[in-house]
Amino acid sequence: MNGISPKMVFPKFYAVPIFLAICLKSGADAFFEVNSVKYLYFFLLLFGVFFMRTGRGFSGEKSKVSSDLQSMLWVFVIVYFSFLTLLMIFQNGSPQLIFKIVSPFIFFGLLVAAADESLPLAIAIGAALNIVANAALMPFDYGWVYWGSVHTFKGFYMFKTDLSFSLSTSLLVFAAWNRYKLNPIYIVLTLLVVVQVVLANSRLNYLTLAIVLVFVALKNGAKPSTLLMYGGFMAILGGLAFFLYDSSRILTFDTSNMGSFSQGRDRVIGLLLKYGLANYGPGELLFGRGLYADILIFMENISDGTPHGAHNEYLYLLITQGLTGTALNIIGWVLVYRISRSAGPRQWASGLTFTAFLLYLTQGLTATVSPYALKTWPIATILLLIFASQDTKGEVASGKSRKNGFNGAPVN
Repeated sequence: MNGISPKMVFPKFYAVPIFLAICLKSGADAFFEVNSVKYLYFFLLLFGVFFMRTGRGFSGEKSKVSSDLQSMLWVFVIVYFSFLTLLMIFQNGSPQLIFKIVSPFIFFGLLVAAADESLPLAIAIGAALNIVANAALMPFDYGWVYWGSVHTFKGFYMFKTDLSFSLSTSLLVFAAWNRYKLNPIYIVLTLLVVVQVVLANSRLNYLTLAIVLVFVALKNGAKPSTLLMYGGFMAILGGLAFFLYDSSRILTFDTSNMGSFSQGRDRVIGLLLKYGLANYGPGELLFGRGLYADILIFMENISDGTPHGAHNEYLYLLITQGLTGTALNIIGWVLVYRISRSAGPRQWASGLTFTAFLLYLTQGLTATVSPYALKTWPIATILLLIFASQDTKGEVASGKSRKNGFNGAPVN
């Protein structure tokens, strides 16, 4: 009409199932034994971005600051990808590993370019489904595995640590989307997460889950006495899960034997420090020894037939990528953070970014996280939620009570 061709517009609901699949966060690594899954998820991601953008006629607006930062993110992706590729050529590595390390920044960059009001809902539903789908496997053998002599719950993941971290971040995602209201859905999801984390017995992730629960409590104006009551309730629930499961077969916190307590991590880290970083020259300190350096150093000095990685994110980055790669990794997350905040202030999100990165940094104490999408994508997803959501009337800032909070105080 009037000589102007109408835009081709698709209904936005086409994108929702696609983003649900992406935002389940089990993604490329929960089923890592099926190679095609890794590429299927990114195909769905690209397909979803097309429909999200087309669904609104490519008319989405963004500030100049956000646009510039997003351009900087793509420049960063090219630089980081090139750096890792050179490491692979001159040292060691693999295209798949490079792609996985850079994938959270690609994931965030694609989705933030197409984000609209339908994305937060898709993220929240994906988080809830992740919790419920894993819980549904508790009665079945598929969801369990023997960790040594201990029968532990793993859900549809390969490792109990991956399950527990995914559940903790999924609960945080849903709580943030739900604006931290203690409604029946949140309470049910919390109970399911607590039971699963206890049965998985991933000990460090007791801490990650506690961080999420304390954060939600604080957003509801909880006082220290209330937090103690909250913690006591969760302790009783966890103890009940242990009792029903068979508490005599749990992994213990016996600190008298550090090797047993750390499950061999102290030996691996000590060896990598002694035979790795301590022997690095200036070039190796600057650029590392390649993406498989931690495994190669271990195998060169220990002949027990079993290769082991660094089991520590900070040591892994320094050994494999040196100071340069470590700095690039940090720059990537800083860019992602700044983009998430470029859309304007989010009162409800006060403290959320700090909590998300605290979970990520805590997980990195006993595990290598950057090469695994199931560890990096959840953090990118939380920052996407901040970017794509809007403040609405009645939402409160951190530290203020809400009507449905612990103490029933009205919103200020």
